[in-house]
Amino acid sequence: MSYLLIDIGNTFLKWGTYGEAPAEGRALALDRAQLFGRVLHEETSMVMAEWRRLPTPSKIVVANVAGTRVVNPVLRALEVWPDAPEPHWVSSKAEQCGVRNGYLNPAALGVDRWAAMIGARAILGERPALVVVCGTATTMDLLTAEGDFVGGGIMPGLGLMVRALHLNTATLPDAQGDYVDYPRQTVDAIASGCAHAQAGAVERLYFLHKRKHPDLRCIISGGAARTLGPRLTIEFTYHENLVLEGLYQIAASLPKTASEPHTRS
Repeated sequence: MSYLLIDIGNTFLKWGTYGEAPAEGRALALDRAQLFGRVLHEETSMVMAEWRRLPTPSKIVVANVAGTRVVNPVLRALEVWPDAPEPHWVSSKAEQCGVRNGYLNPAALGVDRWAAMIGARAILGERPALVVVCGTATTMDLLTAEGDFVGGGIMPGLGLMVRALHLNTATLPDAQGDYVDYPRQTVDAIASGCAHAQAGAVERLYFLHKRKHPDLRCIISGGAARTLGPRLTIEFTYHENLVLEGLYQIAASLPKTASEPHTRS
């Protein structure tokens, strides 16, 4: 049996299949990963060709921050399994999987951030964590050693920063540059400056929170994390998709469905 986990972000739909969690003991998605995929929202129907080759999942868990426009395409794609269980659409809760939500209105917290923090907690255990997800937006959230989410920040992601310079200036080019320590052409100056801005924000929050949480660990994820990582001067843990890790933990915590066998793996 397996879980199908779907992370619908602002730009991409990312999905993964994972072996079912054991009945006892701690399990991580990264230890039970099977297949992964990623498509743009407008390409959602393309996943059907891959899903048709897979057995029916025992659980389907979805995090969606892209609004209602992507719901119907996802539901149509899931019809490749006539006997598939109803998908569980994640919502941010006051407490789940060892994480407590400190938002003034817990339900208003983005489900991607919620799942990422649950994933970070599963990976790092009971230690404070700065959870950084680098997508269309870059989010930076603080978890205490006790599992309390006490607050976080959001800023434009690396791609948004670069595009904003092109769209809101008369002469800055819309072209791909590279990070270099001493840029000598405009495209590299843009790429390098935006990378410094991302790294600087993360490190500022890290050192700010480390005063109160000496054992703080930074964990980074998301599409631009591979670009951010080499720019950081602090130690960090990299995970390819913390949201899927968190969805795995949520899936494992859900009650068994009527069609799901109650056996140990």
